[in-house]
This record gives sequence, structure tokens and C-alpha cells, in this order.
Amino acid sequence: MIGLGSIAGLRIVEDASLSDPVEDWSRVRSPARAARRRRRGFPQRIVIRRVPWPDVYRVGDDMLVMHPATAAALLAKIERMAP
Repeated sequence: MIGLGSIAGLRIVEDASLSDPVEDWSRVRSPARAARRRRRGFPQRIVIRRVPWPDVYRVGDDMLVMHPATAAALLAKIERMAP
């Protein structure tokens, strides 16, 4: 976990483990055949990617825990809103 800084008195902590694995079947020609062969143990062109959680968790009174990509999006949005 990495501490990013502070916004409005709230400390932001980045945690890269806040993500879900997602299977990408876009390079598979026949998904039904690939699933059948995968069950039998043959390697297929399925890529597993990690997708960051968009959620922000508040811990205690002064700490926010989120994925680094979510933190970057939050900071960019705050910068656009600032006059």
C-alpha cells in the first residue's frame, strides 16, 4: 500500500490488490470449442486481465483506501473542478 497524499483532510492510501481477474475470450475463434478443450486441459488463447475496483473505502475518520487507477481518476476529476 502506498500513501498518496491528503485531500480535504482525508489521507489517500493506494492498494493495487483491489482488483478483479477478468477472462478475455476475444482471441478465441470458437468459445464453445475452447471451453470444451480447456476442461480437457489444452491451453487456449484466453487472457486473464486484472480490472481495478472503482470503489473507495473509508477507514476510520480520515483515511480513504482505493486502487491506484481509481486514485488517479479521482485526483484528475478534483483538478478539473478546481478553479
